[in-house]
Amino acid sequence: MEEHLAVMHERLRQELPTLFLRSHDYTIYSMDVEFINEILNVRTKGRTFYVMSLTLCRFLAWNYFAQFRLEILQLTRHPENWTLQARWRLIGLPVHMLFLRFYRRDKEDLYRTFDAFSTFYLNSSGLICRHHLDKLMPSHSPSTPVKKLLVGALVALGLSEPEPSLHLCSKT
Repeated sequence: MEEHLAVMHERLRQELPTLFLRSHDYTIYSMDVEFINEILNVRTKGRTFYVMSLTLCRFLAWNYFAQFRLEILQLTRHPENWTLQARWRLIGLPVHMLFLRFYRRDKEDLYRTFDAFSTFYLNSSGLICRHHLDKLMPSHSPSTPVKKLLVGALVALGLSEPEPSLHLCSKT
């Protein structure tokens, strides 16, 4: 099974970066591949429906973005459960932002990023039998500037302490 995992790791390392640019090699998937797409909330079974689902994802990406690229951030093997896990990022300039801000020379801050995580499960013959796609959530929520401003104003007015003191023990 280790050799199946190594071969599939190499094939996915070559195939995934060009997923949106050229036709994908679907022979690496079993005929009854299950696709669980948590982003679009779609679940399919069978290679034909998998091809249609990936084509739909490609179509949506090409129509949403004027320019985009796919970056594979990490591709790891996990022999304990026969899986390959890929963390990837889609970076692109949305078409509507391009139309609304066409006059801007520097469009760097208009780009959007979408991080996702794919888990590919292998069967005993070394083909992918399940692809689970999920959106990555940020590990911590960023603090809002309004909240920081409000806390700063309260501290400046003396209504709040910068670090609340807990007087648990009285000194009597």
